[in-house]
Amino acid sequence: MKILVFSDSHGNTSRMMTALYDHGNSVGMIIHLGDGVRDIEYVSSRFPEIPLVSIKGNGETVFRDTRTVNTNGITIACMHGHSFGVKRDMMRAVLFAEETEADILLYGHTHVAEDRCEILNGDRRLKVFNPGSIGRGYPPSYGIIDIPRDGSFMTSHAYL
Repeated sequence: MKILVFSDSHGNTSRMMTALYDHGNSVGMIIHLGDGVRDIEYVSSRFPEIPLVSIKGNGETVFRDTRTVNTNGITIACMHGHSFGVKRDMMRAVLFAEETEADILLYGHTHVAEDRCEILNGDRRLKVFNPGSIGRGYPPSYGIIDIPRDGSFMTSHAYL
């Protein structure tokens, strides 16, 4: 399954539309990590066959909003990140992902693309992934997660 991950669209729907057209029928899910809930609702209405996971960002609410997604044996913890202080320190966000037994932690808010691995207690690995900003990134970016049926996964960034 291919998952496209967007964050911080801030009113820019055209770049998300471009990404979805570029990937064609291979997209199995869309995740939007906040600061553009209305944007992704508009985009998703053009692609109703693709499941959508959307969370709110600091531009939409002051309350913590997280989701956990399980697909093909992979657990993905999704957050915008503002209420976890990701601009200062990732510790609270990583602890949340560890508590949910996530394999991947997705977050936004910083507008900076990131892809790294954290070693947790017991030598368990956590992929920490920020797609960057599709709306205000320099350059604009989004994330791609490929999850084959064998329980592995691969993450990457695409730039527009």
